This record gives sequence, C-alpha cells and structure tokens, in this order.
Amino acid sequence: MATERVARELGGLLRGIHHVAIATTSLAEARKTYEGALDMRALPIEFVPDQKVNVLVLFTGGQRVELVEPVGADSPITNFLAKRGPGIHHIAWRVEDLLAAIAKLKGAGLQMIHDSPRPGSHGTKIAFVHPKATGGVLMELVEDPNWAAH
Repeated sequence: MATERVARELGGLLRGIHHVAIATTSLAEARKTYEGALDMRALPIEFVPDQKVNVLVLFTGGQRVELVEPVGADSPITNFLAKRGPGIHHIAWRVEDLLAAIAKLKGAGLQMIHDSPRPGSHGTKIAFVHPKATGGVLMELVEDPNWAAH
C-alpha cells in the first residue's frame, strides 16, 4: 500500500502525528463546535499567505486539530470544498528535519507537491506529499520548532 511505503521511507524521520486538518467554509461557525461545545483550547487565528488560508489551531488531550478556511478563490481549500465539501483535508506528520524528509521521499520516487519547505502556521515549515503517492491521502510534513511549547 502506498501509505505504508511513505511510512517505511520516513521510518527514522517521523515523530508522530502533528495534526489533522479540517476544511471549513467558516472558522466562526466551526469554532462554535470545536472551541465551544467540545471545549478545545484555541490559539489565535493566523493567515497563511502561501496557502491562502486562515488557520485556527485547537488542542485537546495533547492532540492538535487545525481548522482551515480559504481566503480567496485561488486557495487550494476553495477547490477542495467545491469538490468534497467540509471535512478532513489532510493528516500532518511531525518531522525533525523537513529537508531530509523531502529528500528521502523524493529519493524513493514519491511525488511531492512541494519540493522545498514552505512557511506554515505558527512558525512551522511545511511540505505536502501528493495524494497519488499515498493511496489518496493528502499528507503534510511539518517541522515545528515550537512543538514542546504546546
């Protein structure tokens, strides 16, 4: 299975799940459920220009969920919502060395969406693995210098 191949190739580089991202048309509406009813702790909303999204990071029980809302018609999330509607967008893996992780996957012949690190939310560096390489699952690699602070 393609997902197992990614895990095997990143064997020594993966440090666990960083977050699950959920696409939404409205952070304000989604926030009522996640921060309100589910009582999750939220960081301030951050605009990520490179991805053209607003991101609301939420925590509960040591787990991180990111709600992503498109900002503009050319956001990748706009296209996702038009095709699939709101819901799980991707799973993100925490890595210590993003450049090494990208190089290892590319060296193994896996297709990347990003061949080099890009700025993510809250000081992270990110790169996406193409879902064609992972059995249809969009995966993000995240180098997070502030991981311990959460």
